[in-house]
Amino acid sequence: MEHVAGIVRDLLIFVAAMAALFVLFIVVVSMMSHDNPLKRVLTALTYRIGATALAGLVAIPIEPIPVVDGLFDIGVPIALIWYWFTFLRDAGSMMRPYPGAQSGPPRYRSIMKSVQRAPGDPRPINGEPPRRPQ
Repeated sequence: MEHVAGIVRDLLIFVAAMAALFVLFIVVVSMMSHDNPLKRVLTALTYRIGATALAGLVAIPIEPIPVVDGLFDIGVPIALIWYWFTFLRDAGSMMRPYPGAQSGPPRYRSIMKSVQRAPGDPRPINGEPPRRPQ
C-alpha cells in the first residue's frame, strides 16, 4: 500500500511540474512578436486543443437528448477531423516567414519623432547631430 501511495505522490509531483512548465511556456510564447512562426503554430494548436476540449465538454450534457445526441455524434467528429486536418495542412506554411517580413530584428518607430525640441536644447533627436548652444 505504501508503494502505491509513493507512486501516486510521484505522479502528482510530475503533473504539477509539467503544469508549471506549461504555464511558463505559454507566457514565453505570448511575449513573442505576432509574426513569429512558432507563435503562429502554437496559437493555431491551442485553438484546436480548445475546440476539441469544448466538444468533449458539450457532449456530456447532450447525451440524454436522443436526436441532438445522434447529430452531435456524427457532426462534431467530422468537423474536428476537418479542423485538425487544416492545421496539419497549413502548419508547414505557418513556419515560413511572411512574404514581406524583414529578415533582421524588428524595427520600431522612434517615440522621439513626435517630441519637439525646445530652442537651444543641445540633445539630439533620432540620430541628428547635437546642436551647439548659440
